[in-house]
Amino acid sequence: MKVEITSKKSNPLLSREEIEFKVTDSNVTPKIQDLKTKIAALTEADSELTLITEIKQGFGTKEVKGKARTYKEKKKMKETELDYVLGRNFPEEKAKIKKAREEKKAIKEKKKLESKKKKKK
Repeated sequence: MKVEITSKKSNPLLSREEIEFKVTDSNVTPKIQDLKTKIAALTEADSELTLITEIKQGFGTKEVKGKARTYKEKKKMKETELDYVLGRNFPEEKAKIKKAREEKKAIKEKKKLESKKKKKK
């Protein structure tokens, strides 16, 4: 599996770099964890601060294209990225993310019920 970076943009507002890459010589779609380590090595970034956001492979081709983001701070990454992207890239934290999402949903529903009760009075 050969990974080549096709473009790299700096986004100082969100403290990250946005990377587009191409993978050749791959018979199957590469795993996110494998891509994270390769991209992190190529960009000299920490693999814990690297996220793979998109992987696309055309039908019948051995070329894979994708997008990644490398952050400077873990706090900024967690504030900015969506839960499902974090869950894909950090499977060990997936349960924590799911639990936090359910708690947010429960709080939202509780507020909704309270506002309905107030409107009825």
